[in-house]
Amino acid sequence: MPEFFCDVLPEPTGWIYIFDGSPSPVYPNDRMAIEAARSHARRQSLCRVVLRKQDLLGRMLKLEMVS
Repeated sequence: MPEFFCDVLPEPTGWIYIFDGSPSPVYPNDRMAIEAARSHARRQSLCRVVLRKQDLLGRMLKLEMVS
């Protein structure tokens, strides 16, 4: 089963997630963006999704696997 990354990133006006190169709408906080990313990942039934969030140093931290 292929594995894809879904990254939650800060934006100047809030937070977004990027899945397969496509950005989401902007969410007001990271918690809402993570929940939306989690929901989006669950709909991708043909792949395993690794949910990551960018920390203050720019590193991508793994949050969970969603399949």
